[in-house]
Amino acid sequence: MITSVVILIGLTGYFIFQSLIPNSEFIPSYNVSYGVYTIPVYSHGSISYETVKGLKLVIDNEDNNTVVRISSISNSSFSTTPSVYYYLESVPLSNGSIVSAYAPVYEIYVGYDTLIIPINLSPGQYNTVLTDGNQFSFTVSSNVST
Repeated sequence: MITSVVILIGLTGYFIFQSLIPNSEFIPSYNVSYGVYTIPVYSHGSISYETVKGLKLVIDNEDNNTVVRISSISNSSFSTTPSVYYYLESVPLSNGSIVSAYAPVYEIYVGYDTLIIPINLSPGQYNTVLTDGNQFSFTVSSNVST
């Protein structure tokens, strides 16, 4: 009986210890496109549609333990720090239904997320730096008009 309890405690401890150690290094992924988007925006229980010129960012940072923000979007002649993002989420409407819409946020959450970042960019190569130290580059190939 005591041997069974000791084995059970040992196995449980082993699996708990293994779950705390990552078995591979997770690398966040970013998919970026630049354009003009007509998006549903949620505010106070209702949806309105807005046309937004900027970046559409699909981010997978599921293994990141912190909420992040964009420190800078820059190239050789331009630098900015966006203050607000539009985050795609499920939201409740006043009639009780649930729909997907964008809501303004000030941080990027942990997980698999879609964001619209309002920003006007000229053609060129840009680098984006996040507050957690991760960064990625993207190219804007042509001007888009609203």
